Amino acid sequence: MRNVPKVLVIDDSETACLFMACALEKAGYQVLTAADGREGLTKALQERPQCLILDVILPEVNGFEVCRRLRVMDPQRRLAIILVSTKSTSLDQAWGLRQGADRYLPKPFTEGTLVQLVGDVLPEGFRPPAAPQQVIGNQPRPSAQQPLPDWQKLIPHRREDTDLLTASNPLAGSVAISDKQARHLYAAIDGRKNVEELCKVTRLDMKEVYKALQTLLAQHRIQLYKPPEPLADTPLFLNDR
Repeated sequence: MRNVPKVLVIDDSETACLFMACALEKAGYQVLTAADGREGLTKALQERPQCLILDVILPEVNGFEVCRRLRVMDPQRRLAIILVSTKSTSLDQAWGLRQGADRYLPKPFTEGTLVQLVGDVLPEGFRPPAAPQQVIGNQPRPSAQQPLPDWQKLIPHRREDTDLLTASNPLAGSVAISDKQARHLYAAIDGRKNVEELCKVTRLDMKEVYKALQTLLAQHRIQLYKPPEPLADTPLFLNDR
């Protein structure tokens, strides 16, 4: 029986770590996490993962430096390294690859893109067998014909200023709504309206609002709350539906 491949995720965002860990565990990987570069280096040396997913902007030691140090100790490149970052220009990506990364994945990205890329950088013998379909409790994951889950009742709360979208549109290219609709939606996120109410206020389709919130959440522009709990569990919300 083959060993379960081990992936180490280093990201200072708890939400991002949960999202990536959830996606990879469903795909059959064993996942470890670290919250800063120094902790990540220690775990990489102690745990000997087959793949490292490494955020560029980290406290203590940044992702580029972590990548360089590990490559000095691993000249044969037995450890696959994927850099992830909101810094996504061609220069950023070229520089990341020069530090020794195998791939550079701009944020935000989907669960499917992440899992596919990890499979691409690992040798065939280290890839897990196909994982079974995810279940929630004893029920299969909701399909288009089944009732929508409780995420409609989650309440988004902005992390940034309401005027953010007057200068740029972080939803461009990921959600099929206009800049005006994006600004209207972002302005409507006030920490009181739940997802269902946002649809009514903005007159946008539920799927459009979901995809917009999914993108804003992955970019750390919003938080999700589930009354009376302060922060909702977000990995499932980030998954594609």
